[in-house]
Amino acid sequence: MAVKAVNDTAGPNGLVPTLLVYGAYPRISNLGPPTPSIIERAAAIRKAMAKIVKLWAKQTVNNALHHRNGPNTTLVYNLPLNSKVLVWYKSGSWNGPYCLLAVENETCCVQLPSGLTSFRSTSVKPYFRPENTYNVEPDELEATAELDKPEATAKLDELEAPLPTLEVP
Repeated sequence: MAVKAVNDTAGPNGLVPTLLVYGAYPRISNLGPPTPSIIERAAAIRKAMAKIVKLWAKQTVNNALHHRNGPNTTLVYNLPLNSKVLVWYKSGSWNGPYCLLAVENETCCVQLPSGLTSFRSTSVKPYFRPENTYNVEPDELEATAELDKPEATAKLDELEAPLPTLEVP
């Protein structure tokens, strides 16, 4: 009965297996009242359909709960070349910062101390320098505390020299 109930219902693509095989549903006579066996079969089909709907809903919820979304890699694709990045590499933690030299499809070329290395984009993330850490000597800290307006002593270009870019084959 359960197999008949499934075969008489439309699938996800809108096709009904019984109609494909036989070209029509089995006929039920409208002339006389339904016999007890037909009523029992209809009740069994309704029960089977209700059970199928519950199982389908349970499976859909389980699929949704166990669906794994990948990491968001759009930040890596939006980075300019020679940007500082962190790399998930061997030790099981984020290491870096290293220089990002090229991005092509899902491959990011990063300059490590050991040389040019390719990583998947899911293993690379931008390095954001914390704003509250500065390389200030204690004497300078006392001198700037006395001033009303702190002044920058070096420009950003003087702090970091860009690394040479290499062409990736």
